[in-house]
Amino acid sequence: MSAARRESISAWLFMLPGLIPLVAFLYWPLGQAFGLSFFQWNLLGDPKFVGTLQYERLIASETFHQSLMVTLVYTVGVSITAYALSLGSAVMLNKAIRGVKAVRTVSLLPAIIPMVVAGVIWKFIYEPTGGPLNQMLAVFGIEGPAWLQDPALALPSVMLVSVWKDFGIYMLVLLGGLQQIPRDIEEAAWIDGATPTQTFWRVKFPMLGAVNLFVLVLLIFNSFKVFDQVWVMTEGGPGNATLTIITFLYTRMQVDIGFAAAGTTVLFLLVLIPLTLQVIARRKVKS
Repeated sequence: MSAARRESISAWLFMLPGLIPLVAFLYWPLGQAFGLSFFQWNLLGDPKFVGTLQYERLIASETFHQSLMVTLVYTVGVSITAYALSLGSAVMLNKAIRGVKAVRTVSLLPAIIPMVVAGVIWKFIYEPTGGPLNQMLAVFGIEGPAWLQDPALALPSVMLVSVWKDFGIYMLVLLGGLQQIPRDIEEAAWIDGATPTQTFWRVKFPMLGAVNLFVLVLLIFNSFKVFDQVWVMTEGGPGNATLTIITFLYTRMQVDIGFAAAGTTVLFLLVLIPLTLQVIARRKVKS
């Protein structure tokens, strides 16, 4: 056996402990879902093979189109807001000032709370009568709205919870990227007469390319699969105003798991797009 062959076998043996759970808990369920998407089954009788009928029904479903639009609006809104807030916080916390470590710790506290618990807490905060938010507004003579019952406010209210819950994680990643930038590069920019704003946008920000890409892809990925907070707070209502793709598929799972499996396959392909773009972009950056 050649040396290259032995190295290849050794590499696979080292990767095996990680590959087994990956295949068992990711690729195998995905394959099962793809297979079920060609059947009609309510989990009671025998599965009935229907070919591509489930995908045709999915494409023709107005509710699926609405859930896709809600998911896209949610993804764009949460991604932009969370990224801007995380980047701004990372820049401010990247300074040697008193109490900065305590602020970093407090910023991460929401991420520790399970999303279901966070949803329950914020559902209470948003209560139109007796909720802390509307009580606070009443102090200033403002009549608070029904945050989760108003179709125009329900989705932004859920989006706010998502941003509050996870922005600390993204902030920490961006902060780590900022701290990896050599100090002498920043000092050279100052010597050349650059202002702090110019130094950030023309020196620091371009050097965060890989970190920025990772954070944005992670934001998009997590936003596309949002479910917990939506289900706890609104169950997709009112009037499907917060009906995301996962929420829609969950409501159809017990009726026809094949239809839900077809939707899961489509969702997987949608999530695969930003991941593929990340790989392409990283290769271009390295080259």
